[in-house]
Amino acid sequence: MLYRPLFWTSYWCEDWLFTSHYRSANSFLISSASSKTAFCLAYRIRKRIAKGDISRIRIVGLTSKGNLPFTWSLGLYDEVVTYDKFTTEPCLQLANKRKWVYADVAGNDALNKRIFAHFKSTEHLVASIALGMTNLSPSPTTNSSSTHKWGLNMFEDSPSPPLTSLLSYPMSMEHFFMVEWLNVRKHQLVPAQKIFSMQNEAWIDLMKDGVNWVRLEMVYGSDSVKEAYMRVVKGGLDPDKGFIWSLWDNEICESKL
Repeated sequence: MLYRPLFWTSYWCEDWLFTSHYRSANSFLISSASSKTAFCLAYRIRKRIAKGDISRIRIVGLTSKGNLPFTWSLGLYDEVVTYDKFTTEPCLQLANKRKWVYADVAGNDALNKRIFAHFKSTEHLVASIALGMTNLSPSPTTNSSSTHKWGLNMFEDSPSPPLTSLLSYPMSMEHFFMVEWLNVRKHQLVPAQKIFSMQNEAWIDLMKDGVNWVRLEMVYGSDSVKEAYMRVVKGGLDPDKGFIWSLWDNEICESKL
């Protein structure tokens, strides 16, 4: 319930990138690293490494200062750096000669322009994937979220064209859309039941490996749900907490189990 839609986006995005051997990259940079879509992507890359399908890949998470301790505690990233200091972090210095895939989960234009400016060329940034928009603002005058037009990635057999320059942003960002990729995979993975067996195995692993990542809090009854909702609106939601809200009263829910 809490992970399902976000996890499958991450799962099939990693599957898509793996079919092109991660574009020959040896490093991943993932924004909004404390979000479930982001850290599930890091988790799936680590599972791929553990299976021996790929050699060592370095995974770096980008997050806010406030979410830094939680993101480190997941144990899914090799490095975690903050938005305000990432350009000076040793792990992201271009002298390292590493090739990067950037997975944009935040969807923040200002951040993305800084990242493109930092990497400067396709020699360092071999792919840039738009995977989410966690950084939305409701105000049209203060909205710092992405202005991407979410066109469709047709997932052609040939590799996507490389990034060209900073001037091409945001057009050079590829948009991952799970439904389209699944439409491709259902023809590649024969019989079709193979998709379900892959997902079943991945889900069992997630439920076992991720049991301590997020603390669940059950909220029952319309009044309690409204109160909890207003707390989130006013104070936000800590990354290590997940709410499951039910409009049913607690007693009614328990009687139906």
